[in-house]
Amino acid sequence: MTPQIRPLHRNDVPQAYALVRNAFPGMVLTEELMLWRFDHPIPTIDDTHLVAVEGDTVVGHVRARLHTGDDATGNGRSYLGAMAERHRSGDLAARLLAASETSLVEKGATVLHAAAAQQGVQADGELFRAAALGRGYELVESHHILGMDLNRLPDPPKEPEGVELRRWSEFAEDPRPLYEIDRAADQDEPGEHSEEFMSYGDWLEAVWGNPMADLEISLALLLDGVPVAISCYMSDGETRMESAMTGTLREHRGCGLGGYVKSMALHRARERGFTHAYTGNHETNEPMLAINNRIGYSLVGAESTYVRQLRS
Repeated sequence: MTPQIRPLHRNDVPQAYALVRNAFPGMVLTEELMLWRFDHPIPTIDDTHLVAVEGDTVVGHVRARLHTGDDATGNGRSYLGAMAERHRSGDLAARLLAASETSLVEKGATVLHAAAAQQGVQADGELFRAAALGRGYELVESHHILGMDLNRLPDPPKEPEGVELRRWSEFAEDPRPLYEIDRAADQDEPGEHSEEFMSYGDWLEAVWGNPMADLEISLALLLDGVPVAISCYMSDGETRMESAMTGTLREHRGCGLGGYVKSMALHRARERGFTHAYTGNHETNEPMLAINNRIGYSLVGAESTYVRQLRS
């Protein structure tokens, strides 16, 4: 039976989650999060999950994302490609990518991006990479995906003079200062930036309100009572966590604050029973790669982005 490709239905989520979780062993993801994202779409982002099905069985998955806000530039992205093991020798990866492209173009995409990773990061990555190259995509950038057994976490670094650490949960009445640091740090991240950073309202929905946002592990670093650095984490609430952003305001960089707040968040996580941490950095982000190396992360693999310009 040839799998049929269609949009994800809500009752497909448990099977799709299992497929994605199996294909991305280092991804910190829960079924609850997939259901929440299905029920709470971000107004300025059009996310379409496509699944390949055999009868009632989900055997393939890809996400097609298009930004639709006022600053939208027509960039569409296909990612989170996953397939059942029995389909890893056929043409399903190419069919999923083609279906994602069609969805994006129908919604107005003018530039197509596709993500694929090495085996240690994405079980089906080489198949999706081959599919992208076969459809005329070209490599534009890569990220290092890093992992760490928290039992091997080095001792905490020396505390910088005059700093104070506060949990994100302590900002419940007004998380705006955390948003401002996140936004400022994102603007200085290496790599492609096709859209403006999300609005505060969207950030409250997508980051602060995310059911995987761990507000007890995530930390803010204050100088003279003012937040100047953050380290934000998503977790499965049990053993695994993933860095969402570590950033420092530009005028306070070069003083070791980012490395310190990140290290202390990881120590806090280990104390709470977490065993594995993951993060990702652009291949040219040498300062953060150096910080992660000192903390104890090691390379799991590389995730690359490919681009295809559509003819006008």
